[in-house]
Amino acid sequence: MSATPEPGASPTPPPTEASGEPKPVVQRRRSRSGLYAVIAVLIVIVILVAVGASTNWYGLQKSSTKPEAACSSGTELQANGAQFVNPLMTTWAGVYQAQTGNMVNYVDGGSGTGLTDFSQHPPLIDFAATDDPLTPLELSALPGQPLTLPFIGGALTIIYNVPGVTGHLNLTGSILAGIYNGTITTWNNAAIAAANPHVTLPSNTIAPVVRSDPAGTTYVLTDFLSQASAWWATNVGKGISVSFPKVPSETAVKGNSLVIKTVAGTSYSIGYSDLTDVLTYTTPLQYAAVQNPSGNYIVPNITNTVSALADKVASLPSLPASTNTSGWYNVSMVNAKGAGDYPLATFVYMFVYQEAKNGLTPSLVKSQIIVQWLHYILSPAAQAIASQTTPTPLYYAALPSAVISTDEAGISTMTYNGTAIPACK
Repeated sequence: MSATPEPGASPTPPPTEASGEPKPVVQRRRSRSGLYAVIAVLIVIVILVAVGASTNWYGLQKSSTKPEAACSSGTELQANGAQFVNPLMTTWAGVYQAQTGNMVNYVDGGSGTGLTDFSQHPPLIDFAATDDPLTPLELSALPGQPLTLPFIGGALTIIYNVPGVTGHLNLTGSILAGIYNGTITTWNNAAIAAANPHVTLPSNTIAPVVRSDPAGTTYVLTDFLSQASAWWATNVGKGISVSFPKVPSETAVKGNSLVIKTVAGTSYSIGYSDLTDVLTYTTPLQYAAVQNPSGNYIVPNITNTVSALADKVASLPSLPASTNTSGWYNVSMVNAKGAGDYPLATFVYMFVYQEAKNGLTPSLVKSQIIVQWLHYILSPAAQAIASQTTPTPLYYAALPSAVISTDEAGISTMTYNGTAIPACK
């Protein structure tokens, strides 16, 4: 059926070839090369915009997170606890103040005093430091849940004063348990002689020196003795404050410094203190090589203490979370299994309230400063200070990296009045 021409239009005859035959109508195909060029240009533009936005070439990008503001300065944190770490705390506080303008007043009243101050309602301090984890009973007395943060390692050292004996006496856990329970009373006892076959030992009575006040060093010693002696585990146990058996010539004194002073001034005495205070005492002290689970007698130093802590951490199925308030209480750090590990290694723990509103005179600003302080002491620079030799000789063991990660995870859960504490730098 042919198309009907519009009214008034003259029909156009189809074109013809020279032969007179009709010429087919040819539709010209539009070239797409221009379209492809336009698309390519657009793609390049999109890529450039995306890259520029991601790298902020143009200075127009707005951060998806609020930039950290500068922390305030002039705030003083109050703390109390283990005498064990006083030299380190003093050094850290000085560096921290120089860097931030904020201060830490650490009173080394002992682990027991630190926990008492931390447990008050309201607390008397911002944080406590002890070389023993909190017991369930201690936790129940607190005004809120704390974080348990191992923040440094150290070594408990067995010191003695035996005139005429040179070098380091070999002592075992069972020998020490016998000395402190009164079944080994003289220095030439057969058990001590067997551990020291090439030493001429005197027949003088052993004079044990113990802490009369609650002390983290007592916790570490009694933990070690409980693992060495079933009698000790059953009858005395472990803790910062235990009832030591009454032994002839025993002396009970208050404070770590007085333990050292008493041993240094009393012939044929024996006591216990931390490695830093022993090695930095005004006069050289005698201290023991202690047998580890591999049967080797180890003289404490930083290297074998760091090794002991690392081996202990590696042997645990998992690390207790900082928010698991009773987790570290069930973990003993003594008696690591490495052949060269010192057996009386320990962590020192810091306790701070997870909800900062429960702390001492809480405020958002102080909460930020507490978090700033915690990040500082866990930093590589602060951990390196712990074993420095100048200007202040310190003999502490830096934390294994896995423990620092666990601590940082706990700190990230801290709140002020129920809200996450804003970061500052």
